[in-house]
Amino acid sequence: MLPVVTTIETKCKRCYSCIRNCPAKAIKVEKGQAMVITERCIACGYCVKVCPQNAKKIRDDIFPTLNLLSSKSRTVAVLAPSFPAAFPDLEPGKILTAIRKLGFSRVYDVAYGADLISKEYRELLDSNIMPFIISSPCPAVVNYIEKYYPILTMCLAPIVSPMIAIGRYISKYINPDAFIVFIGPCIAKKKEMGDPKVTDVINQVLTFDELKELFTKKNIQPGNELPGEFDGPNAHRGKLFPVSGGLLKSAELNYDITDNDIIVTEGRDRVLEILQKASEGQIEAKFLDLLFCEGCINGPKIDNNLSVFVKKDKVINYINSRVEEEKEFTLENFDLSGLDLGRKFTNEYKDEKIPDENEIKAILQLTGKSNPEDELNCGACGYISCREKAIAVYQGLAEAEMCLPYMLDRLEKVQNELQKSNIELKESLDTLKKTQQQLIQSERLASIGELAAGVAHELNNPLGGVLIFSSLLLERKNISDPEYRDLKKIIEETERCRKIVHGLLDFSRQSRLQAAIADLNKILISTLTLIENQVLFQNIKIVRELNPDIHKVFVDVGQIQQIVLNIIFNAAEAMDGKGTLIVKTGFSPDKKFVLASFKDTGTGISAELLNKIFDPFFTTKPPGKGTGLGLSISYGIIKKHKGDIIVDSKPGKGTTFTIKLPSALVMQDTYQLNNKIVQK
Repeated sequence: MLPVVTTIETKCKRCYSCIRNCPAKAIKVEKGQAMVITERCIACGYCVKVCPQNAKKIRDDIFPTLNLLSSKSRTVAVLAPSFPAAFPDLEPGKILTAIRKLGFSRVYDVAYGADLISKEYRELLDSNIMPFIISSPCPAVVNYIEKYYPILTMCLAPIVSPMIAIGRYISKYINPDAFIVFIGPCIAKKKEMGDPKVTDVINQVLTFDELKELFTKKNIQPGNELPGEFDGPNAHRGKLFPVSGGLLKSAELNYDITDNDIIVTEGRDRVLEILQKASEGQIEAKFLDLLFCEGCINGPKIDNNLSVFVKKDKVINYINSRVEEEKEFTLENFDLSGLDLGRKFTNEYKDEKIPDENEIKAILQLTGKSNPEDELNCGACGYISCREKAIAVYQGLAEAEMCLPYMLDRLEKVQNELQKSNIELKESLDTLKKTQQQLIQSERLASIGELAAGVAHELNNPLGGVLIFSSLLLERKNISDPEYRDLKKIIEETERCRKIVHGLLDFSRQSRLQAAIADLNKILISTLTLIENQVLFQNIKIVRELNPDIHKVFVDVGQIQQIVLNIIFNAAEAMDGKGTLIVKTGFSPDKKFVLASFKDTGTGISAELLNKIFDPFFTTKPPGKGTGLGLSISYGIIKKHKGDIIVDSKPGKGTTFTIKLPSALVMQDTYQLNNKIVQK
């Protein structure tokens, strides 16, 4: 049979709420996931109720129930007496009709089973056979005692729960072949169904949640049904069973708060405390009535937000409405001598290895707890103390890294280390990124360079022939001749092809630099002087912000002028002949490089195109207006100078090209000058 409670791994977020609230410590952390240990689980449902991520899943018994319902004549439902609290807005009788409409042939009241065992409890207490009795209708309490306080199994009342009692009654007196489905608020009933000591009576267990889901699947609206009645014998005081102290009332046992012979308590913490004291012999009472929940009316699968007091009122009001019909009830009217309502209990305790003091200290030191004052016992890991968690780590139930203060300390240390090395890391990442970009660009340029050499030689001569012969033909034609325009177009396109070929030759040519020490400011001034009076720049304001203190550079002046002209003309075209161009010079932060930037107020470049602007033949200009080799050639020239070109642009905010050239002081250590240096 499948486990009752499991973990949905994708939802578990390491909050450890389930560990903190599991009374059986049946949660094992593996790789950060809180997994349920089936053999330790008592199916109390606390982990389900407290999980904020809904990461705990209850076994779904809807499908097997639908299979049973296919045999309508044999499938019956037994309904827990807490059902009025689960459907507070509906008349109870309508729920009975809706259940029958699902396909159940009959619906019996589990409260009758409670009446049956109440008689057994009364007789057991009157017999004085057992000096000390613990009630056994709550399967979570029974599971816990069998697993963790086996010494108390001899004190458990050897009486079945109301669910098993009504199941045995139906099987013996009504229909031995019936398929019986219990419906109630308790998750532990799913585990009790498979208990070999009481098995073969209940075939399936549905929670109230699953019942509501069945109504939805079958398109049944209980509120629209007519009220119905339970089948079989009417229950009496057993209807009080889901309320705290209901067992005493149904067994007609007098309970006085001043009487120390009987103790009634409910809730996980109070039950655990009283069981511990009972195992230590500190309890003088003769009867302990214990429920893991605050009565069954507050079971884990009553899915409404009503207070336990309101739920109690719903059940009591229903009981009071049935008083007249059931006032003649008495068990003595029935001969039930042949009905077995007894059961046995087993010792399921598994001895866990306990680490010695040295082993505990070693585990504590894994999370930085070398001294007693380091043990904060904050409970964030789900365990009461650091030592308890260390024992769980030793037993394989927990992981050392579950300690929140330790992980926060580690995080803080890592953050401090990262902050200290942040500058170095940023520089390393920037360098790596630039290197990657340079490698990619170098590969592209190398490929086009190899192609260029072959293409140029193969095309140059044929293009020259086309140009010569087409020019000769043009001279023979009159301007009014229709072929004159065609020949002129051939000559223009051939010239364009030759320009592309020359561009390829320039791009692929590996000529030595005619380098000399030069003043970058002077190069820029002379270049700007050449273009300022041209028509394209008449409506462009050129702002010069030249730093007079910049170092000299060791460059091929002609090639640097070619780069500057290319960038400036591109800027003018981007501004459509009107705007502002700021030309600025300065240093890199370490002053090893001299910078020249060109900032325009043009349309800008999108991120997608920005990665392509240095690619050979890439251009945004209309066909016939550019070869797409200008920036590629410029990039190659700058790289020969051991420099770089940096582009910063956003659509609508203009573009800035920055040329980065090594200072002559740096280049002197790189280049060996054979002849005299011409200073310009």
